[in-house]
Amino acid sequence: MRIGIVAEFNPLHSGHRYLIECARKLAVENNGEVICVMSEFFTQRGEVAIMDGYIRAKEAVRSGCDMVIALPYLGSVAYGDDFARKSIEILAGAGITHLIFGTENDDVSVFEEIYTKQQKTNEEEYKKLLKTGLNHAKINSVLYGLESNNPNFSLAYSYYKAIREADLDIKMVPVKREGQGLNGSDISGEVHLSATAIRNNINDEKIEKYLSKEMVADLRKETIASESSLFSYLKYKILSLGKVGIEQIYDVSEGLENRIYEAALKAESYSNLVELIATKRYSNKKIQRVLLHILTNTTKEDYKKNFSTNNFRVLAVKKNKAAIIREINRGGKISLYPQLNSKNSMKFEQDIKVARIYGLLFNDKDIFRENIQIIE
Repeated sequence: MRIGIVAEFNPLHSGHRYLIECARKLAVENNGEVICVMSEFFTQRGEVAIMDGYIRAKEAVRSGCDMVIALPYLGSVAYGDDFARKSIEILAGAGITHLIFGTENDDVSVFEEIYTKQQKTNEEEYKKLLKTGLNHAKINSVLYGLESNNPNFSLAYSYYKAIREADLDIKMVPVKREGQGLNGSDISGEVHLSATAIRNNINDEKIEKYLSKEMVADLRKETIASESSLFSYLKYKILSLGKVGIEQIYDVSEGLENRIYEAALKAESYSNLVELIATKRYSNKKIQRVLLHILTNTTKEDYKKNFSTNNFRVLAVKKNKAAIIREINRGGKISLYPQLNSKNSMKFEQDIKVARIYGLLFNDKDIFRENIQIIE
């Protein structure tokens, strides 16, 4: 048995540890392993990772994962379906038999019903709703009953769809979320805080009981990354690209380049920039992702070229499980690389570029010189 987890761990807190403990228990009972796929520098909602991937991966292995594989940038900063599809592809290639995940509603028996509805939906009906100004999340709620206020449940459905469409033999294991919701901000009296609440109150000592001592120490010594630091770089990039250049950026369509350019001329902060661009149809999360693509100069051609890669980096591994890397590579479905070097770096051009931009902004580290974290 091999258990898979998809995560961001931004940062890894008590709720995440509970999920890992559930996976660990299942793995131990069946002489198996826990493999995690984790976003590295930026997240699915278009946010900056609070610390780099190596630090967060090390904490994941200390917490009970056997290995952490980096989800490439184009899988990380993506729509829910693309995020899920790439994550499942990696985990399937790593040989998982079960996928464990946290969700607000652990009754996943409705997924097949939702999937059937999606297959029967007329494309014109969907486009008609788009023209009313609704975004994709709202349309999915209207047509299929996917609750837009339950993001983890919606993401779990995306995992289900990815598994079903690839015809994979992977069992889904839902774990009901306890404590605060995904976007909760209060930091008093909860069983588990949300990662959002922890990030928003990063200097408050109250958050420390939800984190390991090692994670607290890392947070206190590292430069804490935030979206506000992106603003001057983004404004420069938008104005230098111009409307024609912005149009070539991945996920920019339907004249969105005009709105982005005009907003950059007026905006006074990162949050103001997002607000000026966002509409009923284009959610803040969508705009935040697009802005990251602009920052990293990720074009439509980059997506076509790099999204389908089957080469992935290992960020951390438990010392007594390092042989899993060779086993997975022998299987031939995906290729794992514990370290970048001159021979393999061409396979990771996009992620090296993204990592160096992140390093320029926040931690002055060079991914090219980072090594896999081997945990006793």
